[in-house]
Amino acid sequence: MDAQQFKELLQRYRQGRCTDQERNLVEAWYHHRANTPYPLPAEEEAQAGERMYRKITGELAHDRPAVRLLPGRFFRRYWMAASLLLAVLTAGYWLLQKETTGVATTGAKPADTPPAIVPGGNKALLTLADGSVIVLDSAANDTLTMQGKTLVFKQEDGQLVYRAASGGEQEAVAWNTISTPRGGQYQVVLPDGSRVWLNAASSLRFPASFSGNERSVELTGEAYFEIESVAVSAAGGKKKKIPFKVTITQPGAEEKTEVEVLGTHFNIMAYADEATIKTTLLEGAIRMNSARQTQTLRPGQQARLARNGQMEVEDDADTEEAIAWKNGLFQFHNADVQMIMRQIARWYDVDIEYAGNIPSDKFEGEIPRNSHITEVLKMLELSNVHFKIEGKKLIIL
Repeated sequence: MDAQQFKELLQRYRQGRCTDQERNLVEAWYHHRANTPYPLPAEEEAQAGERMYRKITGELAHDRPAVRLLPGRFFRRYWMAASLLLAVLTAGYWLLQKETTGVATTGAKPADTPPAIVPGGNKALLTLADGSVIVLDSAANDTLTMQGKTLVFKQEDGQLVYRAASGGEQEAVAWNTISTPRGGQYQVVLPDGSRVWLNAASSLRFPASFSGNERSVELTGEAYFEIESVAVSAAGGKKKKIPFKVTITQPGAEEKTEVEVLGTHFNIMAYADEATIKTTLLEGAIRMNSARQTQTLRPGQQARLARNGQMEVEDDADTEEAIAWKNGLFQFHNADVQMIMRQIARWYDVDIEYAGNIPSDKFEGEIPRNSHITEVLKMLELSNVHFKIEGKKLIIL
């Protein structure tokens, strides 16, 4: 088994597609290392790997851990890759089963000191058509306001819901904006029943009621959409489906980008500090329009639009990774340190500073987004990337 085959095995294990023999191979090795939370020197790791492989086929796994961390990086030699996998698996299990606030990440606070850096949560501001602002995370779970003839209320689960009141035609369209800070996320149900999950440092501008020949919203940052395909009355009493359009605004981009949909599930990631706009389709069909070209996506495809207007489409995109944030996970696949740090900065509301050369390694990993930041950093430290925390600043050494 070479490094690529080993990587594919880990992917199958994460997705639950392993055979019993493959699962036993990974888990028995994990349990063998359960009392070795830190990696050995490289030469000893290689020797240990060879010894364990000869014994592994007769070894059975016991209790399967509820949470797994995948390998920090893959070395050229298979046994070194395997050893690092086990170190990260063991460290992840140890971190998540015991008190984690005192993990010895460089500069981390001791366990009895409240952490200055905490995971994000449901936080957002709602800006109404008249410019008034409602702080959603502190607002009561009840009716918040009326926008025209649309009732706006906050549910117990934290969702913001728009529901048209009965009686009469809607008045002039009232545009609202929901925006999340760094360290925030929120979910909104639009007037047509479509659902939108908004990631940290993002905003969605939308009308309190949809009218006319299209449903149009504007997005900055990242959001996951589940769009209703709505039949409405048209001229002559006929019915038609109104297109749903997302206009993406990204500071620094040469042109605006538009995604047109009819009843579908998709994710758009369009942060200002990312080099490309990524639109990933899970169900249905969408058409991504830029000033230079148009691409129609099928489920499983991802369109990547560069700032210069060039668009590429990946046919077999990692849809799990694209919506991991919506499912409460950090999920890294072939990710560099800077990509990971951008996610950490947005979710933990920290500033990132690099001291010295930026590591060039690629990382694989999965960990809940509600984890203490030291758990995430520990996964990277096992791959020899070190950090220092100073207040709300994270320094990569």
